[in-house]
Amino acid sequence: MDAVTTRVESTSRRLLPDAWNPLLHSGAVANTLLIIACITGALLLFWYSPSVHFAHQSMRAIEASLLSRLVRAVHRYSSDACLAFTLWHALRLTSARRFTGARWLAWVTGGLSVGLLWVVGWLGYWLVWDEPARQVALTTARVLDVLPIFADPMSREFIADATVNSLLFFIVFFIHMLLPMGMAVALWLHIARLARPDFLASRGVTAALVGVLVALALVVPPVAAAPARMAILPGAMTLDGWYLLPVWLADGVSGRSLMALLLGLSLVGLSLPWLLARKKQKPATIVVSRCNACEQCANDCPYDAITMVPRTDGRNFKTEARVDPSRCVSCGICSGSCSSGGSTLPHFDTLLERARLERWLDEEPEGARSRVAFLCHDAVPASLFVDEVTGRCEALPGYRVRWVPCAGWVQAITVERALRRGAPGVLIVGCAGACRFREGMEWTQQRFSGKRSVSLPNQELASRVRLVEGDRLDQGAVIAAARAFAAATPPASRRVFPLWAGATLAAVLSSGVLYAGSALPWSPARMSPRLAVAFKHPGAIEELCRTLSDAEKAKRPPHMRRDTECERRRQPVRLEVRVDGELAYAKAYPPHGLWGDGTSVALETLELPAGRHLVSVRIGDSADPNAWPFVSEKQLELREGELPAVVFDRTAGFAWYPETH
Repeated sequence: MDAVTTRVESTSRRLLPDAWNPLLHSGAVANTLLIIACITGALLLFWYSPSVHFAHQSMRAIEASLLSRLVRAVHRYSSDACLAFTLWHALRLTSARRFTGARWLAWVTGGLSVGLLWVVGWLGYWLVWDEPARQVALTTARVLDVLPIFADPMSREFIADATVNSLLFFIVFFIHMLLPMGMAVALWLHIARLARPDFLASRGVTAALVGVLVALALVVPPVAAAPARMAILPGAMTLDGWYLLPVWLADGVSGRSLMALLLGLSLVGLSLPWLLARKKQKPATIVVSRCNACEQCANDCPYDAITMVPRTDGRNFKTEARVDPSRCVSCGICSGSCSSGGSTLPHFDTLLERARLERWLDEEPEGARSRVAFLCHDAVPASLFVDEVTGRCEALPGYRVRWVPCAGWVQAITVERALRRGAPGVLIVGCAGACRFREGMEWTQQRFSGKRSVSLPNQELASRVRLVEGDRLDQGAVIAAARAFAAATPPASRRVFPLWAGATLAAVLSSGVLYAGSALPWSPARMSPRLAVAFKHPGAIEELCRTLSDAEKAKRPPHMRRDTECERRRQPVRLEVRVDGELAYAKAYPPHGLWGDGTSVALETLELPAGRHLVSVRIGDSADPNAWPFVSEKQLELREGELPAVVFDRTAGFAWYPETH
């Protein structure tokens, strides 16, 4: 997975400059797309009718007008693109393992945001109330019927057009509108531990996103399918793969299996910070005696893990730095910010590493000293063997090599002392595009280009430092960069398309991926005719009495010693279905309720042979097996793909759907 994300990002960086590359700012782009979807969704309320009876009709009216059709199309594609960039963002973080330790809160809240986003989109397709919406409603009902939260099976609402509950449809609309507020809370928590979060895309990228969405909306506007008909199995259709993948799984899979899959994936995903946790490195520490209250470490920390507090050692400084261990990810960027060595990692102390490097250089003859290479663990493969004692690496002759947790750990004064000690040059290899720890390579570039306060004192020293960016560079690339530096070869500039050409190609590719994922062909499995039978009916209350034995009466208090004991119970309701006089189905349904005193509820689907048949449905609610007080018969012409239904209610009696049968 890491190789895939690295290859995709490397290719995209050849198309566009980093500032214009949406794949490098996937979280900010996803948030921007979410806002676009919310704005266009609010605008759709001018034309949309949130009623099961008029929803599809209002969608047809929206498609008939250029403005409303454009708004609806941008709403649809921005929602798809939002989920696509959110998934890419999660994939990047997973491949970089940026979810363990102090980053667990961002991962969990991000996972919740993804779940809420998917639910919003899933319910949004329900509101169109066309054939795909029919499948969304049926799949939702099958999954929710597994949970003991509804007194009646939700599937009963969708056995016929006339049984669809208008209130339920409005509740779906209300949830669809309300959930983005919950997402706002989750996103706020998602970035709560980040300093300088890249929350929204830049103005230029936002304009480009809007342009791509409008162009796609004009060229390929989405069109609602035929209206939902519960009694007719729909034909082939296109589904939005970004949100409606569960519809594919629904064919031939039970609701219990779908629920187990959903819960299983959710639990595994949210548990990754603990399931894949590596040995936790100790957080950064502050050596107060070295701290000169410059505040640079607090300014540079990507996770706001360092704050300035009142001085505790009595020195002539007002404040000192303090590390919050619950936020620190042990990146070492604060060490690179601290010229005095006051901020450091316990397992990678700045002063000890500086002394080690100086000792290596002092061991060599003056005038023939080695170059120094700092290699970021995440930018360079671990297959490059480096002797920890001597710093020697066979693949990099003429170098003293040191692995560092992040390129941002490299301190300007450490590099300066190495250069003044005779090292011909210093090579720093860090992550490309975006630092695995956030901002590490960015701060390093500023430090060695003189744009940051902790930088080299003069240009002559800065000219002997070379920075190399890479995403999981192979061994050959590192060796080539080191040899080119040793030979004083100018660094190879990254070839990037002209902005207009790269942006055009990126827009075409992204539009193709977005549209292909939102228009996947699907057709339901063909089935023989099926008859749905449903009822909700209370069984008769009957009194059951028995004679108590002398032993039983003796165990009771004198005032409770009766000869007989009676218990009132509600009888199960019996169902019997006959086809052409032959028994096709029979079952008794016990009463619901904690005390077994509620109504009996049934929802059965019976497979019947095609053709013309006389169907008889009988319901009995007493203990007498021969008593059938409720009977209904109907001649049905059953055809493949038809789903007729019969519903019994104590007040309304039997109702057959569709009524044309």
